[in-house]
Amino acid sequence: MRCPRAPARATAIDRLRRAAAIALCLLASGPALAQVASLRTYGTAEGLRSLGADCLVDDARGNVWACTYGGLYRYEGERFERVGADAGLDDAYVMNAAPTPLGNGLWVTTAGNLYFWDGQAAARITDPQGAPMPFAPGHMVAAFDDGAVALSKGSAWRIGAAPGGGWRATALFTPEIAQRWPELGDLGAVYQDQGTLWLGCGQTICRRGPDGTLRVYTVDDGVPQDAWTTFLRDRHGVLWARSPLHVLSLAPGAVRFVDHPAPAPAVMATTTRHLDLAEDSLGRLLTRSDGGILRWNGAGWDTLDTRNGLPDMPPNAMLASADGALWVSYGGLGILRWRGYSAIQNWSAANGLKGLPNWALVRDRQGGMLFGNERGIYRLAPGAATIEPVATALQTPVRDVFGLTLGPDGAVWVALYRGDLLRLAHGQVTIVTTLPHRLRRMLFDRRGRLWLCTTEGVYVIDDPAHPQPRRFTDLPQVSFGDVAEDARGRLWFAGKSGLMRLDGQTVIPIRISGKMPNLLFDKLSIGRDGVLWAAVDDAGLFRGPMRDDDTLQLTAVDDPLLRDSLPYFIRHDRQGRLWVGGSSGVNVLENGHWTGLSETDGLISEDISEGAFFEDADGSVWVGSSRGVSHLLQPDRLLAQRPVTLRIARVERGGAGVTPGATLPWGQLPVRVTLSTPGSMAGPDLLRFRYRLRGRQDAWIETSSRTLDFPALGDGEQVIEVQAINLARRTQSPVASFAFKLRPPWWRSAPALLAWLALFAGVIAAVWHWRMRAIMARKRALERLVAARTAELEADKRALELARAALHEQATHDGLTGLRNRTSILEQLALEAARAHSAGLPLAIALLDLDHFKLVNDTHGHLVGDAVLSGVADRLARNMRGSDTVGRYGGEELLAVMPGLVAPASQRLQALHDAVGARPLAIDGRSLTVTCSVGVAWLEPGESPTDLLRRADDALYRAKRQGRNRVLVAPAGTAAAPA
Repeated sequence: MRCPRAPARATAIDRLRRAAAIALCLLASGPALAQVASLRTYGTAEGLRSLGADCLVDDARGNVWACTYGGLYRYEGERFERVGADAGLDDAYVMNAAPTPLGNGLWVTTAGNLYFWDGQAAARITDPQGAPMPFAPGHMVAAFDDGAVALSKGSAWRIGAAPGGGWRATALFTPEIAQRWPELGDLGAVYQDQGTLWLGCGQTICRRGPDGTLRVYTVDDGVPQDAWTTFLRDRHGVLWARSPLHVLSLAPGAVRFVDHPAPAPAVMATTTRHLDLAEDSLGRLLTRSDGGILRWNGAGWDTLDTRNGLPDMPPNAMLASADGALWVSYGGLGILRWRGYSAIQNWSAANGLKGLPNWALVRDRQGGMLFGNERGIYRLAPGAATIEPVATALQTPVRDVFGLTLGPDGAVWVALYRGDLLRLAHGQVTIVTTLPHRLRRMLFDRRGRLWLCTTEGVYVIDDPAHPQPRRFTDLPQVSFGDVAEDARGRLWFAGKSGLMRLDGQTVIPIRISGKMPNLLFDKLSIGRDGVLWAAVDDAGLFRGPMRDDDTLQLTAVDDPLLRDSLPYFIRHDRQGRLWVGGSSGVNVLENGHWTGLSETDGLISEDISEGAFFEDADGSVWVGSSRGVSHLLQPDRLLAQRPVTLRIARVERGGAGVTPGATLPWGQLPVRVTLSTPGSMAGPDLLRFRYRLRGRQDAWIETSSRTLDFPALGDGEQVIEVQAINLARRTQSPVASFAFKLRPPWWRSAPALLAWLALFAGVIAAVWHWRMRAIMARKRALERLVAARTAELEADKRALELARAALHEQATHDGLTGLRNRTSILEQLALEAARAHSAGLPLAIALLDLDHFKLVNDTHGHLVGDAVLSGVADRLARNMRGSDTVGRYGGEELLAVMPGLVAPASQRLQALHDAVGARPLAIDGRSLTVTCSVGVAWLEPGESPTDLLRRADDALYRAKRQGRNRVLVAPAGTAAAPA
């Protein structure tokens, strides 16, 4: 990577941006090796019979192939499918494969044979006497001209088309050449390089030119004596050669190889027969050592090993595929794909980033990257491989860092959730002020003012040099979650009282039109096209063009992955792209097209944190999550449109294969279609298929299965149409079709129909008249009888179902609130506790008690009290996750059972608490503020539901004693966020 130079003249902003870019350059060119790999493992569950591959190759059509002890496999999109005996490839131990230049075939060597697979069937190659060619271990085949060059027992054979069809093997070297160069009697590797063949011959390297001339390289040419197993020509024209102890390079035009020793403590010696060389998408050479993977950075070797999350063993094979993915095979573990390799760096506790989740991200003026989370502030110095905590001399600990921003004074301003505003400069952290409310968001506007959004209004610091915060009283004293500045310098605020704009010194409430579920705004961002994007509580994402007046027409974003999501941040980058982070990853809008990024693409986690977005000076993007921080080094590459490739891999009827256009005999046999999506990286939950039988079933049927079963079909032409849909990329494949015909059954053939007609015509004519009247009379009688009986049965059935439903509702639900009653919710708790103990999953319960409920009954009457209970129950029911359950425990006490909730779940518990008291209840024209106290407990190993309830009840009792309207967690659990 070339780092930028500073110009002779530059503004302060230019110098700041350039310093950040230089720091990032230094970071990228430093120890690579700190980021944690996001690995996807493929094993027996993904179709592999053998856990390990001796070779990994890709062809010109994007297919990835694996050679294993259990056969040859092709990657079909989250699965590997075997090319087996039905294709003519009987051998189980596949040692090597070499694709043709056009990707329309594959040369395959096994323990005993050489095959050519043309996409449908494999043909065995024989020697000049017609016998199968035996093969010894090693790298033994390479596509060459219109055929291949294969090594068999140390000799080289040229495979070409035979005059009468098939293939013919002839000796590559004449007896005279073989006698002149004894090294050719011990060949161990072959590599085709634009008509030139490079060979590992004996203990040195041989080169056969396009004209057939041979050159043998010796120690005088920089080639140490060793067994040379692999060659590679990289995109810069450099030839690389690998042996157990050495990696050599031969630059274009050079006549002497250069050795590149591995750094200590990496060891080049290895027991594998074939040592892969691969070139990644950035042009860096990859090879293996006994300590992991070595990567050449242009000046030396970087080591990728257990520090990156890789297994503590050397890989068997490697492949840097054309789409930028890195595939690695490990014996006994299977095949691993490094998701987001070279496009995403992940940083976590393994790199020193302690504390989760990560809410705040910023780069300081010295080029260091700062992270803020619940444990404090952490810093990644330029070029460092480890993240270090930022030490402070403050009396109180720095916790729950909710915001970080670089001020105009060059200092980093730090917002703590509890309300403290800090300043980090020259390595020192000082307290600026403490606000009486929790901080949500902060922003320096173009005038240098610092705006602070809190849970009780907005504050502003007019002069950061003399930081005196003042309450901005023109805005209401409600919770504000976000603030943004448009191109005209106007500030927009998103709060629980709606959207507001500060135009100069005037606050303008924005009148919202459109179909909105509520006006409780929480997030916003303004694009350079003048479109405002906003999120409201629990209702997804909305957009609308800004106008000069005080109105805004908002419409919901109609996207399946965003329609019901709760955005944790909405931000535009300098390219004009919109980034939306939520609980299911990051979705990006670019040029009108949405693209979803998730763990499949390399993110360390899909559970994105609140406000955790930062765009770096070089255009890369940092995203914080519940498991660490992901650095998206190449957003353009990650967001590039990748069409879905769909292939109908197999069509079978009764277990036998069906070829396109075949005419099949009649039979009541189902048809099975197997689909393939070569190169697809989408997970099964984001890759869907739709299919139909054209002309017979025109409506599309959608499924996530790659196997489609059609029951017994009628005769005639059958056309099966299939399409693949990538939900994350919002792309779909062209429709693939497969056509064949079914003959009619013999009794429906033309001669048979004529015979049947002649046989029965006379009989039908004879009995028609005298039978018709009796048949019609009997038909009418039966219809009346059936109709009457059917009506009776339907009425009885409806009455029985209604009665059963009513009895079940009365037995299990509370008549006032509609929630589960005490018996039902306790049964549900016992069920979830048993499930949590058996599966080792977390289980949390929350006892909620309405504060001063007796005062409500005494002041407003029991009818109002009942309405309050009903309203609170409705709010809690709507706040439950899919697996959560809430019931009436007794009186004004409610019990929430929350399986799968991982401690401390601060945000989730706060949301549960706020669901009751975040806004007043409107009852009979009155606005009643209702609060609650909450006792929370997590199930401990071996604990009974009764003991769990007792701990939650104790926590509830302590919450009420400490002043009510609180959330307290039982001591045996993990402390929750302050309420």
